[in-house]
Amino acid sequence: MSSSFFSGEKGAKQQSINDMLVHISNYFNGRFEVIAASDDGGNHLEIQVEVGEVAETIESQHIDFPFFDVCPKWMGWRTVVVKVPVGYIDAITNGVELDDY
Repeated sequence: MSSSFFSGEKGAKQQSINDMLVHISNYFNGRFEVIAASDDGGNHLEIQVEVGEVAETIESQHIDFPFFDVCPKWMGWRTVVVKVPVGYIDAITNGVELDDY
């Protein structure tokens, strides 16, 4: 059963991503990326934040991250914050897609 909190109108996917990128960049100087993703709960926006130690909280490593402004809902989209190791965004998220699999 889905939550009625996340039901209703959603903003256009790319516009929601663009607006979130601008909003976060107004407060946060660290490396991050916003992508559309999907899991067992359905489609959502995923905010990947590079941190030095993934076992520690975001707040302890980046006190300027606007966590409560963008979670748990942004323009109707469920949002998920994912801590990733330094270099992950360039190597994996924005890396070259190989066709050798």
